[in-house]
Amino acid sequence: MVTVVPITHSAPSEPADAIELPAALKAHLGLDELRSWVVVTETNDFLWPGPDLRPVPNSAPPRFDYGMLPPRFFAAVRERILQSHLQRKLSVIPRPE
Repeated sequence: MVTVVPITHSAPSEPADAIELPAALKAHLGLDELRSWVVVTETNDFLWPGPDLRPVPNSAPPRFDYGMLPPRFFAAVRERILQSHLQRKLSVIPRPE
């Protein structure tokens, strides 16, 4: 079982509900140039590997990850998720197979 947080192109209605991914980090990970946010008020739990696991487009050999987050950015995301949990704002969504 793994827990992941969503990344979206939609700006949050409440700024505290997400952290914007810096453009340089998106470029490093090979993501598009559109603004994106990590949602810190929702997690998704699913079996790994599962039907939602897809290879990164155009990766050869196939890869299933975009890379690691810098430790400081990861720590900030983790802290905000923990705050959401303590404030009872965190939605945990199980994703069935």
